[in-house]
Amino acid sequence: MIYSLEVKSLHKRYGNVEAVRGISFRVRQGACFGILGPNGAGKTSLLGMIEGLIPITSGSVSLLGMDVATQIRQIQPRVGVQLQQNNYFQFLTVMQLLKFYQELRASMAGRRVGRPLEQLIERLGLKETLSSKVDELSGGQKQRLSIAIALLEDPDVIFLDEPTSALDPHSRLCTWELIEQLKQDVSKTIVLTTHYMEEAQRMCDEIMIMNSGQIIAQGNPSELVNSLTAHHSIQFQFGRGQFKLEFLEDLVNIADHEWDDRTDCLLIRTSKVTDALREILAVSEAKRINVLDFDISRPSLEDVFLSHTGKELRE
Repeated sequence: MIYSLEVKSLHKRYGNVEAVRGISFRVRQGACFGILGPNGAGKTSLLGMIEGLIPITSGSVSLLGMDVATQIRQIQPRVGVQLQQNNYFQFLTVMQLLKFYQELRASMAGRRVGRPLEQLIERLGLKETLSSKVDELSGGQKQRLSIAIALLEDPDVIFLDEPTSALDPHSRLCTWELIEQLKQDVSKTIVLTTHYMEEAQRMCDEIMIMNSGQIIAQGNPSELVNSLTAHHSIQFQFGRGQFKLEFLEDLVNIADHEWDDRTDCLLIRTSKVTDALREILAVSEAKRINVLDFDISRPSLEDVFLSHTGKELRE
């Protein structure tokens, strides 16, 4: 198996503060690899070292088979980076800026046969902004411009740092579709950070969760959800005034429950969905209670995140 990125025993210290604490992981070529974690988890420091933007305290990073600490000039032409914050030339128009970066990247790596600029402009919804100055763009338009610049001249590894932050739902969906198109090329590797669990679950082949500078969970989204010990939730809607909480006393497969008197709804949590469902329905039949509806919710990637970090993602 070919790995586009290999991180070994990586540390980053700022004085007495250790932002990244000896982490190691690999990203296979062709994968979309997601990095999640609350603010302060060490994601920014990790990405900065991988991209050659900040010095490594100790450990090593190999990107495309080259050492980031000593071969960054050879690496940079083959990498596209979209950052959350960019200081572009505000006096240039969008088209002038795109042409500038296209020529700059071509001068570093030579012309590469990749996605045509016009197609990127169309796909990212930038067509109407081409004659606008950069400082006239909205936050969402600047975000889409950053993604377009990252994709110029067909990079082999693409770093997307919260690529759909500040985008409206339609633009977010278009960006997801573009990333899915990029994933079809097995020679390209995508490293993605995001605060949207739906985005991580939809886009990423593998996810790494960081907290306090360390890796606390890693795997594909399905594996992470399946490994979670969190309970499933089942909500029942009963006929008015028919169900009593005392009916639950002898049931053994319910971890806990909540009852809403106003709506006659029972919410239970259980790790044994089939057994708990069978018990509730058996009680309902024995007591002649009408079950109007029920809904089962399985653990989500957000549950995985919260179970490992105990923090909301935007904390």
